[in-house]
Amino acid sequence: MDSERLQKLRRQKNILLEHLDWINQEIDRETLAATPNTSPKASRLAEAIPDDKLVAASLELENAPQSQVASDLYTELGPDTKNAVADTKRGCLIIGGIAFASFAAICGYVIFYY
Repeated sequence: MDSERLQKLRRQKNILLEHLDWINQEIDRETLAATPNTSPKASRLAEAIPDDKLVAASLELENAPQSQVASDLYTELGPDTKNAVADTKRGCLIIGGIAFASFAAICGYVIFYY
């Protein structure tokens, strides 16, 4: 019926197909191992803070005044965060003032000499 060569080729084909199935299973297993376990809608804040660290444990948000809560948060975040907003506003106002003064000086120069 079938020649011996044809039977060998069919056996080799079956062996190759089994090997390809095994490779696909290994690829799927590695893909699942490489994907993160958290869902994409998970809170990034919860991921950033380890479970064993107590964050703002001394704060009683319901009973404490807002200024006390804010000052406690500033001490936890670091010394530079307390004045960061004010420093940023001050820097923007200074740069804006310099830019406006430069523009006014250029306009005055153009009007006076031309």
